[in-house]
Parts: sequence; C-alpha cells; structure tokens
Amino acid sequence: MSLNRTLLRNGCVITLDKGLGDFRRADVLIEGSKIAAVRPDLAAGDAEVIDASNMIVMPGFVDTHRHMWVDILRNIAVDLPFQGDVSYAAVVFNVLAPAFRPQDVYAGNLVAALGAINAGITTVLDWSHIQVSPDYTDMAIKALQDSGMRAVFAYGTPWFEPTKPEQPAWFRRTAERYFSSKDQLLTLGMAPLGPEFSSLDDVKTYWQLAREYDARISVHVGVGSSGQDGKLAEAGRAGLLGPDTTYVHCNTLSDEEIQMIVDTGGTVSLCTPVEMIMGLGMPPAQRFLDRGLRPSLGVDAETTVPSDMFTQMRTLLPLQRMLIVV
Repeated sequence: MSLNRTLLRNGCVITLDKGLGDFRRADVLIEGSKIAAVRPDLAAGDAEVIDASNMIVMPGFVDTHRHMWVDILRNIAVDLPFQGDVSYAAVVFNVLAPAFRPQDVYAGNLVAALGAINAGITTVLDWSHIQVSPDYTDMAIKALQDSGMRAVFAYGTPWFEPTKPEQPAWFRRTAERYFSSKDQLLTLGMAPLGPEFSSLDDVKTYWQLAREYDARISVHVGVGSSGQDGKLAEAGRAGLLGPDTTYVHCNTLSDEEIQMIVDTGGTVSLCTPVEMIMGLGMPPAQRFLDRGLRPSLGVDAETTVPSDMFTQMRTLLPLQRMLIVV
C-alpha cells in the first residue's frame, strides 16, 4: 500500500467547482498533496482506501481572522462586551495575557489549530497580537508548523502593553528566519494596531514595513465607538489603503470609509457572532455586498464562540434575512 495515494470512497462530494459539479456518491483520489481525480467508482490500485459513506467530502474552510493564542481560554468570555469594567479587554488583555509565557502561546496555537482542523478548517489567518518577545513568536510559529495546517501568521504587537521600539527589528527577524520561501504551508502577514488604535505615523511605519516584506496586512477597523473617529479615512487620504489589506469587523465605519476599502481593492473579514456578542456594532455585510464586495468570515476567538465556520454562517444568514424588507 502506498502512503502517497489515498482514495476517499463513496462520499457525497461537494467540489465547489463548476466544471466538476457535485456528486451524491463519488470517490476522490489524492496523490501526494494534490487531488488527482473526482468521479464515481475510481480504481483504488495501491491507494489507502477510506470509507466516506454517509459523509460529506468537500474543500476545507478558510478562516480569515482568528486570535489563536487565546483559544486555550475557550468559553471564558461568552457573554462579555469588548470594553468596560467587566469585559473581554479587562479579563483577557489586562489580566490573563500578561501572565502568558511562550509555552502557553504554543499550547494556545496548537489547541486552536487542531480544533480548527477538527471543524473542517484547513486554512486560517492567525492574528497573533502576543509578540511580547521573539521567544513568543518562535513558539507561535512552531505550533502552526507542528499542526500541519495551512496558515497565515499575522505578526501583531501586544494590545496590553506599549509597543516596544524593538518590534520592527523583531518582525524583520521573523520574516527572514521563517519566511524566506513562499513555497511552504505558512505565509507571513502583518497585524498592525491600525488607525483607530495608533497614530498615523505608526500606521505608516508598520504598513510600509509589511509591504517591504510582501506581507499581507490584516487590520481591525470600525470596532465599536473607536471606529467612529474617521481615522481610516485619514489613512486612506494618506494613500495607505491598498489591495494587500484585509479589514476586519468594519462595524462602525462611515460610508466614505467603506467605499474607500472597495475602491482600493481591499478585502473584508467579518466575525458576526463575536461582533454581536461583544457589542461592536451591526455587522456590515450588506453594506459591502451593495458595493460588489463579498466579505469573508472568521471565528475570531474561542473565548466567546465555537471553533467552526457553520456558527459564522448560521449567524450571518438570519441577520441578512432580517434586514431584507419583503
């Protein structure tokens, strides 16, 4: 039996490929890391056969926004707002995060990655705002490597302490040590504080640093009352917005700012259950759909919601239906 060939037998196959279509019953032949064939009654040959009867075989989900290091704190903030005396920020950022050690970050990232895989998520963007020192970065990346999943490691500075002047040098170290090749499961990204939570000069510094290393930018914007200050528009007028940037949440952005994202080719990640539970504002899916931009979805944090994409879809669908006037 060859370990390089696997046949998934008799599954209900959803290909999401208009050319292939879907199958009530079919086989999927995998050779190495590639799908070689999809159709009923494939010959197994020397492939390892997995019985997929009564199962759905489909591409893995893509989770475009998750803070993986916090996922070891599952379910501790299921009813907490984002800000306030008793809130997500007060509990996670002010109390628990400062107590994290590098090995805790490893455990959190590995638990998150394995849980994501178990939920059918095979690609994730890890918005990792726990880079207290290079040791933390090393452990976060090692966990992603050990999990075997495909991930974007978005380097972020901690939200619970002032940004250290060494951070740009630490980012360069990370880029050069772990991401010298594009041909690997891990991809480098940048998770800057963003215009709502830092100065325009800092935004320019970190976004330019990301672009120097061809690292995709993922940034929180439109987060509750913080998103109502017009700072994203200010960054847009400074020429910083571009197609290499994913904007997360976007709940309280102005129409001008939403149009700026669309006009500059940006992408959007919504985390609907977390946004609603934490009181960040109305999830803006329709505001983007009306402008021809289809948002992606992210879990955000298992402190508050389950680790699966069905929760995201089940929450967003009735919300959208509620907004439709028949």
